[in-house]
Amino acid sequence: MNLNQFKPSWETIRQTPALTAGLVVFTLFLCVVRNTFGVEFSSVVLYPRSPLELNLNALSLYCLFHVNYFHWLVNMVALVTPLALYERRHGTVYTGITLNLLTVVAALQYCVLGLVLYPDTGVIGLSGIIFSFMSYMAYQEHKYKPVVETFHVAGREFKLYTLAVPVIAAFVCLVLVPGSSFFGHLAGISTGYLLGMGYIQKLFPPSSVILKIEQWVAPGISLLGPLVTYHREEDATNVRSVQYTPLFSQDVESSGVSRDAPPTSRSSSYVSETRILGQA
Repeated sequence: MNLNQFKPSWETIRQTPALTAGLVVFTLFLCVVRNTFGVEFSSVVLYPRSPLELNLNALSLYCLFHVNYFHWLVNMVALVTPLALYERRHGTVYTGITLNLLTVVAALQYCVLGLVLYPDTGVIGLSGIIFSFMSYMAYQEHKYKPVVETFHVAGREFKLYTLAVPVIAAFVCLVLVPGSSFFGHLAGISTGYLLGMGYIQKLFPPSSVILKIEQWVAPGISLLGPLVTYHREEDATNVRSVQYTPLFSQDVESSGVSRDAPPTSRSSSYVSETRILGQA
């Protein structure tokens, strides 16, 4: 085996989407400032009373900070792949808007429930956003593959539904990491479902506004070329309009069905396929 083929080249690194790379670098910088230099950033911790106190910093910035380096590392490993996939398909600025909306919508849900159940519990970190992307992808995938796996135990059949995977993952996370924010993860999951169902997209600005933003920051975008890949809105609008392509499935072409065909037109054997849903 030639191990040289697995060595990352500068070209493969440069293909990293701009926002994904920037989020990793920026959150690491904040993690160093907070955990090495002892800057608390207490105003960005999200508490259930934050909206009532008009603490807008906490509502929109809590996800950028982490408890420690291990917390940051786990979140980055879990988030980078789905975020990069989303950015390549939807564009860099559009993805930035998505992140901001997911952050705020999940925060509001966490706070509403927290006023009753956990009024003094604060949260920081990107784990809720990770669950948002997980549930978004689960919602998209369930249209093509509603059942992840079928189990037979003592003569009875049990099905693991694609839509249930993020919720099960949240319970597993609660067991493995008791100090994690279970209700924060649930807020992220429900927000991801809202994104998948198209409700959050109603809050997005028109594509023309995003194009104007890109025109204003064009000099900065040109500087990113040698380092990362910026996905322009002009190209992304064409990609977003194409039928969603399932990530974890058999080769569509081998089944004799067009990749662009709607879910209802695909063969029943493809829809009921029970290969295990992968996790990035």
